[in-house]
Amino acid sequence: MRSGFSARLDQFVHQGLTGGCVWGLRSAEGEWGVTRSHVKNVLEVMPFWANQYDAEKVCCEEWRVYSATPIDLEEFLEDWLPGMHKDYMQVGINWCVDLRGDEVAPLDLMELFVSKLD
Repeated sequence: MRSGFSARLDQFVHQGLTGGCVWGLRSAEGEWGVTRSHVKNVLEVMPFWANQYDAEKVCCEEWRVYSATPIDLEEFLEDWLPGMHKDYMQVGINWCVDLRGDEVAPLDLMELFVSKLD
């Protein structure tokens, strides 16, 4: 894992631990928002946010079919991140409205959460 974390990543972990959940984008059909990586174009990225407000800001234009949906932090850490690792996906962290920002490997993010719990 890289040694210097961005402020967005630190904020994501802190707010996720404090609030007990993270926020993803889900369509009415139950599909979760996924896009191509801006860093490693061969990978897909599923973006998540630390709060509902920031997640809702990106639900416009082609992403207007999605709405901000909470995911319990325990479920995120125990199910989502290992599943995303198995599917070779990256995690987008607190992306801006233009759907760009930090991308991190799921197990690296899990390690960061666990380190903050100790």
